[in-house]
Amino acid sequence: MAINLDKINEAIDRLDPNKNTGANNQSIIKLEEGEHQLRIAPYKHDLEMPFQELWFHFGVAGRTFLCPTKMKGDPPDPICEFASKCWDQFTKTNDDSFKEMFKQMAAKLRVYVPVIKRGEEDKGIRWWSISPRTTYKDVLNHVRSALRQNVDITDETEGLDLVVTMAHGFNNWLVPENIITALKPSPLAAKKDIPAIIDSVTPVNELFQFAPVDEMKLALDKHINPNADDSDSTSGTGKDFSSNTKVEAEEDNVSEKIGEAFDKLLP
Repeated sequence: MAINLDKINEAIDRLDPNKNTGANNQSIIKLEEGEHQLRIAPYKHDLEMPFQELWFHFGVAGRTFLCPTKMKGDPPDPICEFASKCWDQFTKTNDDSFKEMFKQMAAKLRVYVPVIKRGEEDKGIRWWSISPRTTYKDVLNHVRSALRQNVDITDETEGLDLVVTMAHGFNNWLVPENIITALKPSPLAAKKDIPAIIDSVTPVNELFQFAPVDEMKLALDKHINPNADDSDSTSGTGKDFSSNTKVEAEEDNVSEKIGEAFDKLLP
C-alpha cells in the first residue's frame, strides 16, 4: 500500500505553529481597517442559533488547539488537566504564578458567525471570528433588540445588515470599534441566489481539526520546557523549568519558586 501524500501534508500542517489547528482560511473572513457592511446569514446546520461557540487552547508552544474537553465532553485533555492542576495549586498556596499559568493554559472561547460581506457575495458565506467579551455581546444585543420588535436580522428576505467599523485597538490589533444595524431591511441576496449562498457555508465542525492527544502533550511539554530536545520523551519534566520559562503575574514577576512548584505538577 502506497503512502498517502495528503495525510503526510496534513500531519506537517498540524505541526506548523503558524497553522491555526488546520483552519480553512478561505472560509474565514478578515476585516481590514474601515467600514464594512455584513449580513449574518442563516446557518443551515443550526437555524435557531447562527452563533457558533468554539473553545481553544491558545499559544501552547506557539500553537492553537481546539479543546476536545470543552467541545466534545471528552475526559480532560493534557492541557486542560495541567490548567486544573495549576488552579488547584493556586487555591492551596494563593501563589499568583499558578493563577497566571492557569489563565494562560485554560481553554478560551471564540465565537464564529456566518456572514456575507456586501460587495463580495460571490465568495459565499464566511465565518467571522469575534471576541465573546465585547463584540459577541454587542451583536447579540442588536439581535435581541430587533427580535423584541419582531425583526429577525438574519432573515434571508427581510433581515438587517450590520455596519461594522474596524479600528486599531489594544496592542494595535484591529477590532470592531463600532457596530450598528442598517435602518432598512434587505434580502440576503437576489431571490434566485439565496439557496446557493446558504448552501455555500463550510460546516463549523470542518473549520478546525482536533489534534491527537499525543500532539497536545508534546506541545505542552515544549511550552513548559522549550529548550528540551525534541527526541527526549521526558521533555517538560526536567528541573530547569524556572530558568527556561518566565511568566508574569498581573502586578509582580513570578517568584523563582515556580520552577519547583511546577515540577511537582508534572508527571
